[in-house]
Amino acid sequence: MKPSIFIVDDDKNIQKMLELFIRREDLGRITGIQDSGEDAAEEILFAQPDIVLLDLLLPGKDGIHVLEEIIQGGFKGKVIMISQVDDPVMMEKAYERGIMFYINKPLNAIEVISVISNVAKLVNLQKSMDTIQGALMGIQSAPSVSRNVLNERYQKICSDIGIWGMKGIDELKKIIFTILEYQKVEKSYQMKEIYEKVAGELYGTDQLASNKKALEQRIRRIMLKALDNIAQMGAEDYYDPVFADYANLLFDFGQVRAGMRHLKDSSSEPGRISSKKFIEGILLRMTA
Repeated sequence: MKPSIFIVDDDKNIQKMLELFIRREDLGRITGIQDSGEDAAEEILFAQPDIVLLDLLLPGKDGIHVLEEIIQGGFKGKVIMISQVDDPVMMEKAYERGIMFYINKPLNAIEVISVISNVAKLVNLQKSMDTIQGALMGIQSAPSVSRNVLNERYQKICSDIGIWGMKGIDELKKIIFTILEYQKVEKSYQMKEIYEKVAGELYGTDQLASNKKALEQRIRRIMLKALDNIAQMGAEDYYDPVFADYANLLFDFGQVRAGMRHLKDSSSEPGRISSKKFIEGILLRMTA
């Protein structure tokens, strides 16, 4: 089934372009369009779409505030932020709040279609995962077997993208299993909360802030290494199977593209990363 999509943008031309791309490429079902941030959160929470295309700069209330409101309201769909503002601080804030992708204006048809298509695949993958987990709930032996299988898959994924053995790899696994527990009880979360919980469980509550920061830095180094490895694969062979499997699963289209440019020109900006997308991507592959 095609995912349901909700558009929030005050520019009528952008709305029409997004509608055109979605309908022409059969990317999903448009279930709502909102042109203001004022009532956007309420409308999204009512419609419960699989994907939200959310403009950053909206009249009444900006996209960051709308994002925070829907997350607090328990929204479990995927959010793609759209903006003409190329502000690294705002982008980082948006990724921290839980967006999966960031699309720049003016819209590029290839990028928009690629991003929505890949998010739709993740939505369908997650729905399949939920179905499988539901079917396994009644099997008594499933938890131990499932845990072993998940551990094996985690190691394979890390080996595939060249990060197995790095410092912090066990902490990353702890983070992933913590998120999995949240998902099992359909509990929403933010990465800040997950990092704090894992740091507290592993190292105690003394100096929690510094331990959390150190944990975030180790995970960031792992993600940067993975991005560099995948960008290298794509630069050498765009059809490399590992590149094809993981590039869009773990990173935003623009991030990988920036990473590939950085390999050719070290003065260019390397790709920015979303820890939420990277970690959820690994989790989706582990549980699919």
